[in-house]
Amino acid sequence: MSRKEKIRKVMGEFEAGTLKSGSGEIVKDPRQAMAIAMKEAGAASKGKSDAYVAGYLDEMMGPGEKRCRGYLSTLKKNKKKKT
Repeated sequence: MSRKEKIRKVMGEFEAGTLKSGSGEIVKDPRQAMAIAMKEAGAASKGKSDAYVAGYLDEMMGPGEKRCRGYLSTLKKNKKKKT
């Protein structure tokens, strides 16, 4: 399975609410889902910014499926509302 296919599969599971972490709990944090997608695809995310990872995943997922940057912008908006 190629990197693109693995990333699409993991992010699709996240959107469907069926992506589970190593402990068996359902993943609700988009950042955790992006980290799992990078790990499954065999790409390093350690030491990289959230924006870089989201951009990389968006490029790998292809046109019409750019979701990761949207997740990050939503997280930033929610963070601003809390303060």
